Amino acid sequence: MATKKKILSLLLAALFLFTLLPAISFADEEPMVTYSDYQLVTESDSYKLYLYEPRMSILLENKETGVILESTLSDEKDDGKSNAIWTGYMKSGVVVQYIKGTNNTFQAELFNSDHTKTYRNLKNGFACDIYFTKEMFGFTVEVTLEGKELLVKVPESSIREDATDTFISAISLFPFMGYTHLGDTAGYMLVPDGNGALINLTDKEGRFSTGFSQMIYGRDDGFTDSTTPSYLWDKYDTVLRSNNVIAPVFGMAHTDEQQGYLAVVEEGQNRCTIEAQPNGVMVAYNRCLAKFLLRDVYIQPLNQSNSGTVTMAEVDRGHGDLAVRYFLLSGEDADYVGMALTYRDYLLEKGALAKKDTSYKTRVDFLGADVEPFLISTKSVTMTTTENIEEIYNNLRNAGVTSLLSVYKGWQKGGYYALPINSFSASKSIGGNGKLVDLIKESDENGYDLYLYNDGLRINGDTNKFTMNAVKKVNKRTLKEEPVKQVYDLFYYQMPNRAGSVLMKFVSSYTSKGVNKLALAGISNILYSYSSKGSYYTRSDTASAYEKTVAAISNNTDLILEQPFSYLWKYAGAFLDMPVGSSDYMFLDEEVPFLSIVLKGTLPMYSDYVNFEANKTEFFLQLVESGVFPSFYVTYENSAALIYTNSSNLYSTEFTTYRDTIVDYDKQMRQIAAATDGATITNHEKLSGGVTRVTYSNGTVVYVNYSNQPVSVDGYTVDALSYKVGEAQ
Repeated sequence: MATKKKILSLLLAALFLFTLLPAISFADEEPMVTYSDYQLVTESDSYKLYLYEPRMSILLENKETGVILESTLSDEKDDGKSNAIWTGYMKSGVVVQYIKGTNNTFQAELFNSDHTKTYRNLKNGFACDIYFTKEMFGFTVEVTLEGKELLVKVPESSIREDATDTFISAISLFPFMGYTHLGDTAGYMLVPDGNGALINLTDKEGRFSTGFSQMIYGRDDGFTDSTTPSYLWDKYDTVLRSNNVIAPVFGMAHTDEQQGYLAVVEEGQNRCTIEAQPNGVMVAYNRCLAKFLLRDVYIQPLNQSNSGTVTMAEVDRGHGDLAVRYFLLSGEDADYVGMALTYRDYLLEKGALAKKDTSYKTRVDFLGADVEPFLISTKSVTMTTTENIEEIYNNLRNAGVTSLLSVYKGWQKGGYYALPINSFSASKSIGGNGKLVDLIKESDENGYDLYLYNDGLRINGDTNKFTMNAVKKVNKRTLKEEPVKQVYDLFYYQMPNRAGSVLMKFVSSYTSKGVNKLALAGISNILYSYSSKGSYYTRSDTASAYEKTVAAISNNTDLILEQPFSYLWKYAGAFLDMPVGSSDYMFLDEEVPFLSIVLKGTLPMYSDYVNFEANKTEFFLQLVESGVFPSFYVTYENSAALIYTNSSNLYSTEFTTYRDTIVDYDKQMRQIAAATDGATITNHEKLSGGVTRVTYSNGTVVYVNYSNQPVSVDGYTVDALSYKVGEAQ
């Protein structure tokens, strides 16, 4: 009994002491926020927009289905397992990373950080003026709803930075838009990797420590050093390069609720990262977002020997509006096909894409000449002359190949790596100017289009010692590419305006000969920041200069572009080197032909070279599925002759080796094209048994069987590792 009394006394004492403690957590916590705490701001015919002001959190309610799309983590779905920093990130409508001094690791948001907010009504939405009082910076976020489109924007004029040592690094707008928890919701995130890929909204069980995070239009070499590739025996490239983000898009689909969105980064895309993070990457939630980079830090050498360095922040931030347009999708449209069709309509409507001649042509490219070391200089290694091309063309024409598209590389004096090309001057080893012009004209009359290849970006550092026109990075060091190659191992980038003037000079001298077919590379798929004469230029400046050049060239030439970024699509007569797969990241669950669905029937697309694909059967089926035309890279001479040149990686190119394959591909793809020419893809479905069904706007259906067994579908039998062209049932 005494023991029980003693225990009771201790419990009472503990209870008394507990009542004296300050209520530091529970009393000060914000009450649980529910949907009833949101206020209706505006509505369209299709959606209602609600706002919870303390967090600038919005809800989008589908008026027909009642399904709600959330922009921030709701209190009801908070698993309570995240720290304060991540909780603030997930529960705020805007998140800012900022630089203090040269440390770029700080975060400000609307849940934990001291700030002020002032709301104003806009037509069809609201504006919120945000100012972070401790950090002394702020900006305005404008949110408007029109029909099935939500536009989220930060006007450039609203951005303030009032401190002398604290600056905005990056802004993420609604970084949790459409989020899901673990595997609670069926669906996926669309990732702009390669042609397109999906990350399923399944429970990843903590398998991944990172997700997709890539800058739109590739990395910025004005800040980062060009990485020297890893080579086996100093010769063979052993690392598969990741794909650039070609188009500024991402998406979310909740397939069980038939609700989702396609997001298009409409402004600020030249310096913006797309992120798609599956659950298990820091938190248990799936999310995708656009993160706008305004300012970064970089390493500044203190002397020419680079023996001392200091970390510095950019003196000035990037300028321009920041905007993401969300296309709200529901019903059967809430999938990756609906996203692709929506993006295509958007591009056509705004004039960013124009319908071109999409008639079928097999692509057969040629290497003219390269060089190899010889005594104290180099000598030409001629692989395919104009006469050789004429012979190959006659061979293919006699085999029934009625039309071709060809790109002639290494046609210029000095060979493939003699860069930049200042004027039309063909190497005598391949036949000289006269024979090349005659070949182009004669081929054109016979339906064979021969384009001259021009890398408008690079300067060969070994043949051009005058580097005044070479690009310098933001730290004022010359931007260099240093590949491990047999002959030339140093390349520079031309200044954008210089590249434009050199290209226009070349085009003028080329078209004066009565020919105008040009395949442009380099400036079509590389963007960078740079410095010049004490001034700093962003990727937006570079993109603007390149677009001006490409637009001018397109007025005077029949122009095709090598893997062009989306802002140049409207100038291209064809898209060269379209990826048909992805970068094979571990966290990607499926590959889908997103870009192919967008462009098919509008802009002809050509694949990477068939020669260098390990599994040619699967690759061919991917071409059939995606509507991408095949490409071959051939030489008249045996590729063994290239062993001591910079083109030594071309291990299998001899035409006689690929002649029958070219003819076979041409016959099969031409038959498919006859059934689909001019039509667009309207549906793409992955069926059971390893079969994919692709439906075209003219009623043609293409079935592709990737399995090792015949499969019956829609009354057709599709053989193993084969395809069938039919009609909609």
